[in-house]
Amino acid sequence: MMDASRKRFYKGKVNRIAYLNGIRAFEAAARHHSFAGAAQELNVTPAAVGQQVRQLEDWLDIRLFNRATSGSTRLTLTEEALRAFPDIHRGFDLITRGLNHLFDEPEENTITVSASPSIASKWLLTRINAFQLDNEECDIEVETDVALVDYSERGIDIGVRYGLGQWEGLCAQLLMFEDIFPVCTPEFAKKYGLEQSPPDEFEGIPLLHDYSVPASSGYPSWQEWSDRVGASMPKKLQGLKINDFASVIELARRGNGLALGRSRLIENELKSGELICPFNRELYQFRSRFCYFLVWKNNEEGDSKFRPFKEWLISTAN
Repeated sequence: MMDASRKRFYKGKVNRIAYLNGIRAFEAAARHHSFAGAAQELNVTPAAVGQQVRQLEDWLDIRLFNRATSGSTRLTLTEEALRAFPDIHRGFDLITRGLNHLFDEPEENTITVSASPSIASKWLLTRINAFQLDNEECDIEVETDVALVDYSERGIDIGVRYGLGQWEGLCAQLLMFEDIFPVCTPEFAKKYGLEQSPPDEFEGIPLLHDYSVPASSGYPSWQEWSDRVGASMPKKLQGLKINDFASVIELARRGNGLALGRSRLIENELKSGELICPFNRELYQFRSRFCYFLVWKNNEEGDSKFRPFKEWLISTAN
């Protein structure tokens, strides 16, 4: 690890990009959950990937992976790495996409769809193959970004967004509602004595906070849940804050805390039993003010290009 003087120098925010190879190695290893998988993608040896990641850890003075000596998954992200990975992954995705734009010409049969990373990974991408099978002549390109991007500048045809339904310069059509309720693993519920109703106080129970849209009124939060269902919560809510819903749910799935589940994005985890609502769901859920909307450019001269895809999205959401 770095000496004390370097630790003091790098304490706080990083203001320059260094160890780019190490960052690339970390991003690939995080996706593959192994140095070997990352090495095959990057065309280097697993030892080289491991060395680059360790050098990055030394520079940051932060451990990025929990390393196991046995089991099907040898590498798991630490809590610090889970918070950072979504932005780092999107950064490399944007660089790759930008380079490809230097060579690609827009194609008439390509529909470019925008969605947040959570909506894309937890809902859209699990369904989109069905549309492709019935529409082989049409190519779907999915762009993920937390922020609402400029649809004209980025060539976006249609998007799926979570909000109140008003975005400047865009048409919006309601796609689906959503319910919000606490979720955790069965083991976590048993460990903390969470049964049909919430405890009088939540002191000592690790809470996971989704800060994807921290400045927005209406985005589901523990405080809103408490107000809407009449549960007692501490005045000052502690817990781990992450700006990516999928990472919040991954931590909950590992048994690291109690999270607020979004019903449309955790269907698979609920069906498999990996996550449960530890309380009486009918009594302790609320209908979110935020909804899912289809959005596209205002004053579009006809939507014939993406109309079949739009109609399919509406049908699959019901």
